[in-house]
Order: sequence, then structure tokens, then C-alpha cells
Amino acid sequence: MKEYIHATISSSLAWAGNIYDLLLMTYVFIELEKVFSLNYFEVSILFSLGLLGRVVGGIIFGKYADLIGRKPVLIIGTGGYAIFQGLMAFSPMIILLFVFRLIEGIFMGAEWTAGTVIAYEKAPRSMKGFVTGIVQSGYGIGYALTGVTYLMFISSIETSWRIFLITGSLPLLLLPYIQLKIKNDNIDNMSKIKIRYKDYLGILIKSTLAMSGMFIAYFALFGNYPSIASDFNVPGYLLGIVLTIANILLAFSFILFGRLADIINRKKLIIVGTIGLIIGLPLAVPFIPSMIILPILISGVIIFAFFTGFWPIMPLLLADAVPTEVRGFLSGLSYNLGGFFGGITNIIIGLLTSMYGMSSLPKWVDMFGLAAVVLVLVSIITWPSSGSKARILIES
Repeated sequence: MKEYIHATISSSLAWAGNIYDLLLMTYVFIELEKVFSLNYFEVSILFSLGLLGRVVGGIIFGKYADLIGRKPVLIIGTGGYAIFQGLMAFSPMIILLFVFRLIEGIFMGAEWTAGTVIAYEKAPRSMKGFVTGIVQSGYGIGYALTGVTYLMFISSIETSWRIFLITGSLPLLLLPYIQLKIKNDNIDNMSKIKIRYKDYLGILIKSTLAMSGMFIAYFALFGNYPSIASDFNVPGYLLGIVLTIANILLAFSFILFGRLADIINRKKLIIVGTIGLIIGLPLAVPFIPSMIILPILISGVIIFAFFTGFWPIMPLLLADAVPTEVRGFLSGLSYNLGGFFGGITNIIIGLLTSMYGMSSLPKWVDMFGLAAVVLVLVSIITWPSSGSKARILIES
């Protein structure tokens, strides 16, 4: 089997585990509130620490990935977030719960920084979009698996929520496969190259704005949807089924959009995706009370999940615009800054909900979600047609 296939499998599964661990706790917000005497604002902060930690991880490990290679950072990141998910599951006190979540986020940032880039770089040129889509499909797979696990634990979730959370340590089983099947990077040439990072400022700002919009929109909906669905009186078992189906569809959509990106204008595909999100969001979280019926809610979630499939095209645009020597750092920084702003927004949504009551949550989700999608749209419309290449100075 060719190495790029092993790299794609490893990166996809590591990314699936990353997202699984990130979102798993959203199913047990109520249990966390009871056990640790938290309110909705505080559990929103806890969730968002996973996103905020990614920025630190993206910056630190992004540079290391460019210096020592992608493989060791992929192993460190995957093992790190899996270990700290397990520690978080059995945290005996609030402070440890929050600290472990933040550290977990740092390792999550490391995994994405190395995983997506290593699969992109090892893929044949004609398949880079397709491979990137497969890797990003791990997002949908990871979230879908949270729904499957929730269905398995739903009858005893109040007493077994810690066991439910510790399932996020399973990605540790992936580490031997990565070690054995992926070769170490050749970094000899990288070490002789000096980069002027300021030459990338324009492309970094554009990509960060687009990444931020995607994160804000996605986490505004899916980071809060278990709570929204409960307020809409959606049965727990049905919520698990809908989220599982939606994210299996999301995984398929990532692959589809990734493949289309190899043959169709990428900016146009992103614009199509944003239009789909604008349609799906107010159906999943209706403005009008009379629209709060199961068929509309389910169709909105499905539409939103499918059109989120354009997501892997954004990292692909950035990867195409920068050379190998800084691809890990800039990709990690841009993506995880997006996660940072997504996390901040989720905290704001949690604060507003605590101030104005749970009944106001749908309003904040729609407001921030739609504004974020517009931000993505504007960023892509104004994206430089030829990218933004930095000057590379090779030392003699």
C-alpha cells in the first residue's frame, strides 16, 4: 500500500478522534453542571477551552512540525489529546477539569497542524483535494461517533458519564500504526531555509477570517444543539440518531467537496457551501415558533451538515498558496486562530444565555451563526486570485 494512503488513513482517524474528544462533552453538559455546580456559561467556557488551547498548540507545534517533521508532531498531538481526555473524565475537582481541557486543546492543535499537512504533502498532485477532503471527513466521522456512543450510554448517562467521556482515549490505539506505516519527513532542506513571515500577513489574515467564520457558525450550532434540542423537546434518542446521520453525511460531503475541488473552481464551491449554510441554519434553529417541528428541525440540521462540506477547501487554498517550509506553522496558526475566535464566540453565547435564559439561546445561535457565514463569504470573494507567496531566502 502506498505511503500516502497510510498517511491519509492515519490523519483521518486522528482527526476523527480529535473532533470526537472536542464535542463529546456537549452531551453531558447537564451532568457536569450538577456534579461540579456549574452554570451554562461556565460549561461553555469549559467547552471553549478546547478551542482556545488549539491556538497555543497550533503555534508551538506548527513550528516544530516545520522543523522536525510532521510525523512526530502527529504522534505527540494524537497521544496527548487522548491522554488528557482520559484525565479530564476522572477529574476530582473543577480546577483540574478546566486545566486538563485546556491542555487537551493544545494537543488537539498539534494533531491538526501535522495531520492535515502530512496527508496533503504525501498525496499525488492530482489527488490533493480529494485526499484533503478524506482527511477532513474525519470531522464528520468523529462527530457521528459521538452520537453512536451517546445512544449506547443514554439509558445510564447520569451515572456513567465519566465512562462515556473516557471513550475519547481510544485514539491511543492509533499510535503504533502511525509509527510503523509513515516514514519520517526529510527535513534537511528545510533547515537551510529562512522565511520572512511578514510576507504572509495578507494571506494569513484572509484565511484566519474565513476559518473563524467557519468555526463560529459550526460551533454556534453543533456546540449548543444538544441543549437547543432539549429545549425544543426533541427526544434524546432521536437527537443521537439525527446527529449521527447528519455527521455521516458531513463526512461524505467533505470527500465530495474535496474531490470537486480538484476539477472545479474552489472559490465558487465555497460560495455554494455558504449559501447552503444560510438556508440550513434558520431551519435547524427556527426564528418563528410555529416552525419548531421535527421535520423542519431535522431538515435544517441535515442541510447545514451537508453544505459544511466545503470546509476542507479552505485549508487547501492556504496550502496551495504557501511553500512547504512554513505550511505547518501557517496552516496551524490560521486554523487554530479560527478555533480561538470560535471559542470566544461560544463563550459569549453562553454568557448571553445565562443572562437572558435558555429560551434566548436559539436567537444567539442564529445571530452569530449567520454573521459568521457572511464573514466567510466576504473573505472568499476578496481572496487573492493567485495566492500570496512569501519571499524565501536560502542561505548559502
